[in-house]
Amino acid sequence: MTCCEKHSEHNHSKTCKICKSEFCHDCHPSAFGICEKCGYKILIVLVVVMVIASYMAWFGVF
Repeated sequence: MTCCEKHSEHNHSKTCKICKSEFCHDCHPSAFGICEKCGYKILIVLVVVMVIASYMAWFGVF
């Protein structure tokens, strides 16, 4: 399978470790082997967890 329209001369694509979909590593390089969509989902979850933890620390729940 080719990577994408931009890199049609390459005949390889990477597979995301989380959702198992193929993505072009040349367009979206990833050191962890995950696609761009999964990376954004992980970042959103981390931000939500950090906000909840900061409110818990601010109001002395810990």
